[in-house]
Amino acid sequence: MGDHFDNFGSLGDLFPTSELKCRIRGCDNLVQVSGEQAMYNAARGQSGRPDKMCQSCYERFLQLEDREQPCSKPGCSGSWVWNRFQQLEALAYGNYDNPPKGLCEACRQEVREGSDVEQKCRMRGCKNTWVWSSRMQLQSGLDKPPKRLCEECFQTLKTLHDQELPCRIKSCQNSFVWNKYQQLEHLLSGKKLDAPPPRMCEPCFQKFRLLNNSVEPCKISGCSGTWVYNAYEQLERQLACKEGESPAKPSRMCNQCFDFFNNCKDIELNCKNRHCEHKWLWTRGMQLGYRLRNPEGRPPARMCKQCVEKLKSLSTLQEPCSQQGCNGSWNYEPEEQLLDQLAGKRPAAKACKTCQDFLASHESAEISCSQCGTVFLWSSHEQLLHSLGVFDKPQLCANCVGAKMRQITPKEAPKPAPEERFSIRIPQRGAWQNSAVIRDWPPHMNISAIRELEEASLRVLCFGDELTFCSAESEKGWPAMLKKRLQKRYEPEFGRLGLINVGMPGSNTALSIRRFERDVLPFEPHLLIFSFAFSDTFMLDRHERAQAAEALARLSEDFEQLLRQFEKLPPLCRLLCWLPNPIFPQKEQIIDADWRERGNLDLPLLEFYESLLRQMRQKCQSAGLNCLEGRTLFEIGGRQTALKWMQNWYLPNEIGQNSFAGWFENIIQRENLLQPREEN
Repeated sequence: MGDHFDNFGSLGDLFPTSELKCRIRGCDNLVQVSGEQAMYNAARGQSGRPDKMCQSCYERFLQLEDREQPCSKPGCSGSWVWNRFQQLEALAYGNYDNPPKGLCEACRQEVREGSDVEQKCRMRGCKNTWVWSSRMQLQSGLDKPPKRLCEECFQTLKTLHDQELPCRIKSCQNSFVWNKYQQLEHLLSGKKLDAPPPRMCEPCFQKFRLLNNSVEPCKISGCSGTWVYNAYEQLERQLACKEGESPAKPSRMCNQCFDFFNNCKDIELNCKNRHCEHKWLWTRGMQLGYRLRNPEGRPPARMCKQCVEKLKSLSTLQEPCSQQGCNGSWNYEPEEQLLDQLAGKRPAAKACKTCQDFLASHESAEISCSQCGTVFLWSSHEQLLHSLGVFDKPQLCANCVGAKMRQITPKEAPKPAPEERFSIRIPQRGAWQNSAVIRDWPPHMNISAIRELEEASLRVLCFGDELTFCSAESEKGWPAMLKKRLQKRYEPEFGRLGLINVGMPGSNTALSIRRFERDVLPFEPHLLIFSFAFSDTFMLDRHERAQAAEALARLSEDFEQLLRQFEKLPPLCRLLCWLPNPIFPQKEQIIDADWRERGNLDLPLLEFYESLLRQMRQKCQSAGLNCLEGRTLFEIGGRQTALKWMQNWYLPNEIGQNSFAGWFENIIQRENLLQPREEN
C-alpha cells in the first residue's frame, strides 16, 4: 500500500514549476507558480494558470487608492471611481497622468437607455456605415454626428501610405503628395493604385491659377475660325522655355478646319492642259485652303507634274508675223508651246505686236467709189496690208467691182444643189469651261464617234455619270453592248444606227445641265438615255447628305431644270430615264477583297441613295417619262445573285452590263422609243 501512496505522491511531478505573465495588462514581468500550487488549484477545480500579479505590481497596488474622476460628459457635475486595478494598468502603459474618460452612474444609465445610430461613411464613394453609439453621443455633447470612416475604410486606410508622384506638367521635375485619403477615394471609385490621377505640383498649380484660356485665330489663311489655347498648354510651354525667354504661341487649325482635314482625302484630278492624260494630286492641305476661297468646293485647274517639268524646259521663241509683207515676229510663250505639243499642232498664225497696235489704232475708213460715188468702208486690216505694200487702196465699191467682174467673167453652167447631209458642230465655249470635271470632252466622245453619228439614220445618245461611262475600254460597257443589239434589230429596216456614250465620271445633274449644249444638243438624238443618280449621291459631302431633306430638294430642282433643257431637243426625240443598279458602299470607304462577305455597309449613305431613287421614280411618273427600273431588275434573282453580277461595290461586271443592255433593248422595243424622223 505504501508503494501505491508513493506513486500518488509522484503526481506533483506532473505540475512542474512554471513562469506566467503578470495579470496586469501592459506589464511584461513574469510570475513563478510552483508545482504544488498548480496541483492544489487543480484539485480544487481551479485553472492551472491562475491570475497573479508580479511583486512589483503588487507593491504598487498596495500603495494605490481608488480615485474619483469627473464625469466626461460635457456639463455633467457627477463623478466616477477610477479603481486601483485600472490605475495599475495605466501605470503599466505609462498613461497614469492621463486618466481615462468615464461616466458617472447617471450618465451610464442614460447610455443604457439611449440607442446607437448608423451613420454613412465619410469617404466619398463608400456605401458602408459606422455606428455612433449612445456612449459616443453622450460624451461628444453634439446634436449632429461627426464625420468618420467605416470600419472597412479605416482598415484599408491603415494599409496605405502617402506617395510622391511626378507633376503632370511636361518639363516639370517636381512632385506632389498623393495622400492616403486620396488613395482611398481613388480605390472606392473603382480605380487601381497603379494608375494614379495626373495632378500638378504646388508651384505649377500657383502658376496655373494666374493663367487663362485664350482664343487664337485659325492658322489657315482666310479662315475666321478660332481655337482655344488652354492654360495647361501655356504652362507646359513656359516650363519648356529657358529662363528669361517667352514661349511662342503655337499655330493650329480651328475645329472646323481640323475636321475637314481629317475627313477629306487626297484626290487625283485631270491635268488642266487639254490632250494631257496625266493627273495631279489635290492634297488635303490644298483642299483645306481652297474651300475657303471657293465655297462651291469645285477643284482648281492645275497642270500635272509632267507638264510642269516640260514647261520649265521650254523657253520663249520668236515666230514670224502672219501678216503678208511684215518682217516682224511675235513671242511664242512656253505655255502656248506646251498646249500645241500636247495637241500635235503647229504654232498658230499670229500678228506681231506692231501689226496688232496698227489694227488697234486704226478704224475702218470711209471711201467714195470713184465710179458711182457710193461711200464704202476700208477695213483696218486692208489699211495694214496697204501700209506693208502688199495691197492697193481700193477705188471702186463692191457693186462696181462685181459688175466689172461679171463683164470679164464667162458664165458657168449652174451647179446641182448639194445633197443635204446632217452635220454636227460642237461648240468651243460655254458653261462647261468653268468646271474641271467637265471641261474636257467625255472620254468616249471623239471625232470618229461624231462622224459615225453624222452618217447614221438613227442616233442614240447615252448621257450620264460613272455608271454610263462604265469603263475606259468602251466595248466593255452596256452602251456598246446595247449598240450591237439595236443595230441588229433596227438597221435592216431603217438603215445605219449610231450610238455615242457621253457619260462622264463625277458629272451630276447640275454639271450635266452645264454641258448639255456641248454633249447633247448638237447630236439631235432620236433617243436620249440618261441617269445621274450615282454622282448626285457621291458628289455631295457627308455634311450635305446629313441634311437629307435639303439635299433632296436641291436635287429635285436640278432635275426639273434638266427637263427644261430637254425641251430644246427636236420634238420627236424620245427620253428614257433609268434607275441604276444596287450599290454596296463600305464604311469609311475601306474596300477589302472580301467586301461581299463582310457586309460592312455605309447605311446612312445607302439610305440617302434609296431616297434619291424614289424621288427620281416619282419625278419620271409626274413628267410622263419612260423609266427603266434597273435596281429592281438587278435584284430580281436575290441579293446573292446581285452580288455575283458586281465587278466592284458600284459597277456591274460583264454579266451585269450585258443584262442592262438586254433590259434597255426590251423597253425600247416595247415602248417603241426608236423611230426615224420624217426628214431622214
